[in-house]
Amino acid sequence: MRMRDPMTQSFNTTDYSIYLPAVNTGYANFLTKQIPANRPFPAGLAIEDFCIWNKSSKLFYHPYLLHSIGNFSAMSTVNNSITQAATGDFTLVGDSGGYQIGSGALKGVAGFRKGMSAKAAIAKWQAAHDVRKWIVSWLDTYTDYAMTIDMPLWALDPKQGKNSPFHKCTAQEMLDMTIENLKFIDLYGRKRTKWLNVIQGTDQQTTIDWWNGVKDFKCSGYAIGAGGEGGLAQVIRTTRMMHEQGYLGDGHDWIHALGVSTPVWAIIFTKIQNCLRKTNPKLTISYDSSSPFQTAGKFEAPNFTVPFTNKVSSWSIKTGKSKDIQRFSYIGSKDPFPYNSPLGQVMQLGHINVREKPFGKKQFDTISNMLLTNHNIWVYLDAFERANDAVFKDPQRSNVPQKYIDALDVIDEVFVTANWPALLTKHKDVLDAVSPSQY
Repeated sequence: MRMRDPMTQSFNTTDYSIYLPAVNTGYANFLTKQIPANRPFPAGLAIEDFCIWNKSSKLFYHPYLLHSIGNFSAMSTVNNSITQAATGDFTLVGDSGGYQIGSGALKGVAGFRKGMSAKAAIAKWQAAHDVRKWIVSWLDTYTDYAMTIDMPLWALDPKQGKNSPFHKCTAQEMLDMTIENLKFIDLYGRKRTKWLNVIQGTDQQTTIDWWNGVKDFKCSGYAIGAGGEGGLAQVIRTTRMMHEQGYLGDGHDWIHALGVSTPVWAIIFTKIQNCLRKTNPKLTISYDSSSPFQTAGKFEAPNFTVPFTNKVSSWSIKTGKSKDIQRFSYIGSKDPFPYNSPLGQVMQLGHINVREKPFGKKQFDTISNMLLTNHNIWVYLDAFERANDAVFKDPQRSNVPQKYIDALDVIDEVFVTANWPALLTKHKDVLDAVSPSQY
């Protein structure tokens, strides 16, 4: 693993597709706190250095992030490091809480329940005028780009959506509610944020139906699913369709892929972005996940990578074991943190193992989890940058698996071929060989 000077690294690049860490409330709130005077902490660092979108951070700078209104209780006033910053040297993409809405779990909204009739669920959502207004107002106040309020089709899935209050709705009813939400945004939005029209679809036909229903609403770009049924071929089909119909020209400058973050997706999105920039040089593709936060917070485990080679097994972000960094014997330890990152180069195991036995089995406190989160975010960003370098800076592509190269070549061909649907069908096996295990 190459080492970097932790005081100089920036991920502020426009050459590649952009990863948006989905910053959760725990990390956003952490950045507003003070470190207790008697708590061990890496020397020379302050709390503001962990704000990754702060250009003055001594660790690293990444001026792109995602924050979801689904983290909060409806109608509440949100006060954390992100809303306090409001604007600055970063781009904030807002998620409208589609997952929480679809699952009926949006805090502060009562009355949604498993097993509701479609009629009752639709009526309940139509009556949630104040909730929708709160969502639109928050996104329009704080974000640079924001997802429109979509009613997710996964709620209809026999397994994934069985507990959703919208489970008994039809695809057309979900689309109709989404169209009403788009009209609502047109009416109540204050036009500060640039809206990304969310394109749903569980297969080719439902995607086309959804697209035809929402495509003519005013927006600055689009958000698409990437990890669902259809995989890579569906992503290519959707973006190529938009391109062919003239919806990705000047003024439609951002595409966001929802909830995926692997090295192979990073290079795929950069390839699609490069193809689209031939007609719209301003266009950017981003993608997001909460994985670094989940791994550090829920599993208290470190992420790491190995050098990329032409072997598929090397092209992944790996997870270490919590027990390797969390033990009572590490309390007060000056042993170095055993994984590389800007923080990892200056952190000791005694900085994260701080709780004595009376507290139970865990030696980590909340600050420990936040330190580990910062390390994990850097690992993800570094992995995606190195993956893109391996493809787009190394002419030999000697550290890229051949099946990835084959898929990238298909993408190039799709965006210059008139009969691209036939080409997608022809190369389905090439694309499927890349996407199924890469969600």
